[in-house]
Amino acid sequence: MKIFTRYVLKGYSKLLILIFMALASIYTLILFFEVLDDALENKAPMISILYYLLYNQARVTREMLPLAFFFATLAYVIISNKTFELVALRALGVKSYRALVPMAFLAGAVGCLMVLWNMNVAPWGIARSTEVRKAEIKKEKQARLLRYTNLWMKHGDTACFIHFFDEKKRVFKEVKCIWLKEGHIQSVAMAPQARWEKGQWQLETPTLLDLTGGTIQEKNPPVLPLPLDISPRTLLEQKKEPWEMTYGELKDYINAMEKEGYSAPQLKMELYQRISLAFAPLVLVLLVFPLALRPPREGGWQAILLSFGALVGYWSANSLFTLMGRGHWLPPILAAFIPPLTAAAGGIWYLRKKEG
Repeated sequence: MKIFTRYVLKGYSKLLILIFMALASIYTLILFFEVLDDALENKAPMISILYYLLYNQARVTREMLPLAFFFATLAYVIISNKTFELVALRALGVKSYRALVPMAFLAGAVGCLMVLWNMNVAPWGIARSTEVRKAEIKKEKQARLLRYTNLWMKHGDTACFIHFFDEKKRVFKEVKCIWLKEGHIQSVAMAPQARWEKGQWQLETPTLLDLTGGTIQEKNPPVLPLPLDISPRTLLEQKKEPWEMTYGELKDYINAMEKEGYSAPQLKMELYQRISLAFAPLVLVLLVFPLALRPPREGGWQAILLSFGALVGYWSANSLFTLMGRGHWLPPILAAFIPPLTAAAGGIWYLRKKEG
């Protein structure tokens, strides 16, 4: 690694870590005061609040890291302008992009790691923090968050595996149930679906295998009641939101929805945005660097105003394209990736124009 690259990485990394820790601390403090009223009202133990804040660090990292790169890039370029470092480079015939390369490399490497983080760690942390807040701080009953695919449900001596809960039709799809007695299987039932009728779940056209008496007897009753104590309304109240699902859960949910004939643009938008937003640090570095690169005599205010304007514009475009993707105006994959690719390309073009 060249001396100049090491020099930039060292100074830039120090700023990045300092700014990220400051942003994460402020966000965590906001979360603490947000949950404090509920904790005092319900006399929740301090350990529950600490668990809530700990699990929320997954979301804090996801949301604050791009801002940390934004502020670190802006601060580094302004400081370098003030100390005439970048002016000296240009005087020696060295292009300013040489300072950008190590920043962009670091942001890109972090973005690759953030893909895995956004896919699994952040949704898991959000789901766990939500459960802690509902169950241990608010002390709500039945606070567990449920996914809608590959769902295990148990009541008494009955255990059922449900492939998919169709919230629009209020039915279970591809249901398999086992009845136990004293630890031994008494019967097994399989059905394409179960419907909520008259206050209980009923398997429709099931295949029932009776294993009592040492023989297997197959029966085909028109309906078979299920002693499950959870209603469709309760399921909807405990629904796991898309941003609380890990990659595997979200992918299974999308596949199940499409198999049932539903379009799922909102779910696909959530999936693709986890990838596109993971590289927000790289996009912001490429966008901010040329805007903050100003002659020392102009001061830093113009660079700050231009950079903040670009940040607001970028997030506004992201929000607009998200709405377009969810509303069938654009394919979700295009809606998720057009804003970051356009912003990154615009930043590179502007830097090349400034460098001549």
